[in-house]
Amino acid sequence: MSVVSLEFVLPLLVLAAVFFYLPGKTARQIVFSACNLASLFYCFGHISSWIALGIFVLSGYAMALVLARKPSAGILTAYLVVLIAAFLVLKKYVIIQPLLPASVWTYPIETMGLSYLLFRQIHLLVDVMQEQITGLKLCSYLNYQLNLFGFQSGPIQRYQEFQERWSIMRPLLMDRHDVKRAYIRLFVGLIKVPASTYIIQEYVKQRAWFLQPASVTSAGHVATLIRFAEIFYGYPVYLYFNFSGYCDVVISGAALLGIKMPENFDRPYLSRNMIDYWTRFHRSLGFWIRDYLFTPMYKAAATRWPQRGNLLVFPCYFVAFVLAGVWHGSTSNFVVFGVLHGIGVSIVKGWENFIVKRRGRKGLKEYLARQPVRILAIALTLNFVSLTMLFFPPDMNETFRVIHGFIHRMI
Repeated sequence: MSVVSLEFVLPLLVLAAVFFYLPGKTARQIVFSACNLASLFYCFGHISSWIALGIFVLSGYAMALVLARKPSAGILTAYLVVLIAAFLVLKKYVIIQPLLPASVWTYPIETMGLSYLLFRQIHLLVDVMQEQITGLKLCSYLNYQLNLFGFQSGPIQRYQEFQERWSIMRPLLMDRHDVKRAYIRLFVGLIKVPASTYIIQEYVKQRAWFLQPASVTSAGHVATLIRFAEIFYGYPVYLYFNFSGYCDVVISGAALLGIKMPENFDRPYLSRNMIDYWTRFHRSLGFWIRDYLFTPMYKAAATRWPQRGNLLVFPCYFVAFVLAGVWHGSTSNFVVFGVLHGIGVSIVKGWENFIVKRRGRKGLKEYLARQPVRILAIALTLNFVSLTMLFFPPDMNETFRVIHGFIHRMI
């Protein structure tokens, strides 16, 4: 069930109108739990999917109890190896298909929300082992993992943020103006998602067909360049409006029920570089990558080879973003997407290090504050992001056909 469907929105509006008239915290928690369970019935039909989901989620709770009693990096690492292997199998990653029997790939198991479950589970276990999360209860854990406002497409909420609101179940919006803004944001999201899907995406598809090598349409270089630009910049526009529209619906909908979800966008196409971009676009993912992939890798590598600390940052960036790219999907195009972002972030860091070496930290700040530099940096970042987005759709062959068609027509 999509969060922009009538089946989701109409019950949400009815529930929001009566939720805080329910008598007390416990009654609200029960109703919220029932809503989470009901939403799962729309997502999972086959019994095998329920079994896989139950094992995936409950094993995380069991491991959290183990780590709370006996913090052990070895135990956590062993569990994560098994968990990620199960994730790769359930998501049917092409890289491991030759290793397993064909029957595994034809078994009917839905995997909706599994990527977000994985990242929430890793975060929770790491924080439990580091004693940042204590007193974990099964009820709050299940509602955190299966929260209907973040289950399908994020944002990636931290357990501490969820628990803070779950433990009190009181209104988050304190006056009628906040409530009004939440409803406006909800309806704006309901407009952005279908508009981006049925207008922008179809528009981009038509331009992509025009640039196919098999297309018999003839046009000059200027017309070809314009149509390629429409694809090049149109798809990032579609992706932003579509995803941010989903986030508008779930963030505002959760707020109406007293749950605070993290913001996921902050004018991403005004980012001055790729590092800045990942603090603005899908922010919850960018912060997750920083906290649970990049920082642990870099600390471990810098501790082992302290004399090479400045150089080790680059492979750590590269590995983190390749893994983040693969997290988005099981096909090879997401590897390319991750590689490109790893390259982009590494180039930015290398350029900053070069300026710091020549001018110092003060010189770097002065350099970045210059308006012409900022405008040029934003333009370069926007174009690089648009380039990487060509490899985000699952059909990479179509991407290569479009690029080949564009080059062929321009030559």
